[in-house]
Amino acid sequence: MSERHYIVEAFSELSSRYEQVVDAELQRFWGWSYDGFVDNMVNLTKIQSGDRLLDIATGTSVIPLKLLARGDPVGKITGLDITYSMLEKGRQKIRKRGAGELISSVCGNAMAMPFQNGWFDVIVCGLATHHLDVAILLNEMSRLLRPGGRLTIADVGWSAALRKPPINWVIKTATLVYFLPKEGYARSRAELAALSHVLTPSEWKGLLIALNFKDISVEQLEKKRAWVPAPLVVRAIKPSGGELTS
Repeated sequence: MSERHYIVEAFSELSSRYEQVVDAELQRFWGWSYDGFVDNMVNLTKIQSGDRLLDIATGTSVIPLKLLARGDPVGKITGLDITYSMLEKGRQKIRKRGAGELISSVCGNAMAMPFQNGWFDVIVCGLATHHLDVAILLNEMSRLLRPGGRLTIADVGWSAALRKPPINWVIKTATLVYFLPKEGYARSRAELAALSHVLTPSEWKGLLIALNFKDISVEQLEKKRAWVPAPLVVRAIKPSGGELTS
C-alpha cells in the first residue's frame, strides 16, 4: 500500500480525537500545547486586509478558526486536506461558528492542488510537511501564490547530528515503538515514512532559494527534550513580478 493510503487511514481514524492527541504529543516531546503552537505560527504570519489565505492540510480547521477568533483582517480562507473525515470535523465547527461564508474546505491532494495560479496572498501549513514531498509542495505553493505573496510553514526539522546513521536509527526505532501500541499500524507506518521528508534548516533554505523566494527565515523553536527533532517555523515571500518556476 502507498504512503498516502496509510496517511488517510491513520488520520481518518484519528479525526474524532485529533486535537487532543496532537496536544498530548506536542506537550510530551516539545513542551508546546497545540493551541500555543498554532498561536505562535499565526502570530508570525503577516495578514493584510482582504488577503485570500490557503491552509494546507487544514485538518479540523484549527488554523482558519484561530484566525477568525483573533480578528485578523483576512478575507476568504480556504482549507485543503486529503482526509475527508478530518475536513468534516472542521466543517462541523465552522457551521457551529456560523463562519461558512468566510471559510471553505476542499478535499484534495497538496501535491496537485485544484486552484488557479497566483490566487492566494498567503499560504500556511502546520504540522504536515513531514507527510509530503516538500519539493513538490513548495513548487505548488509558488504556483498558487501571487507575486509578493507570503508563506508560513511550521513543522518538525532535522539537525545535521540527527541525520547521522546511529542516531537516525534510534529515532526510527523510537517512532515505531511509540506509535505502534498507542495509535496502531497505519499511524506508525505513516509516521515512520514521514521521517524521510523531514528537512534541516539549510535544506529548507536551499529549496526556497531554488524557487526564487526572498526574505527567507527558518527559526528553530524551543523544545522540551534534547534528543527529539526540533520544531521549525519557515517563512518566505514570493518576489513581486517574479516568474513562476516549474
